Amino acid sequence: MPRLIIMIGASQTKQIALGTETTIGRASGNDVVIDADQVSRLHAQISVGPAFVTIKDMGSRNGTFVNDARIDSQVLANGDNIRVGACEMRFLAGDQEYTQVEALRLMTVPGLLVDLDKLRGPAASAR
Repeated sequence: MPRLIIMIGASQTKQIALGTETTIGRASGNDVVIDADQVSRLHAQISVGPAFVTIKDMGSRNGTFVNDARIDSQVLANGDNIRVGACEMRFLAGDQEYTQVEALRLMTVPGLLVDLDKLRGPAASAR
């Protein structure tokens, strides 16, 4: 089961098991609540699919970062660092299959695969 390790302060961590849809934000209704001014009420959402886990920024003012790169949406790989405001998290894939994604990442710039899909548009995805 995929999960997040959330760094709380210098020496504390908390583990969160990811459900199908996990929301992150400042509002109390989120699955992961981060009480900080730099965090939007609904900041980001993590979606767990059968083969991939994706994080999506939900239009936050200060952005969502994966491995220090600001993202709109990104497939996560085991060990990715996520930053929301000043909160640092690490993604652990668990039993998810990520070997192909990890291999492609070694050959590309982080986030490039997502950007290429945007450039291709819907017509290329239909092929």
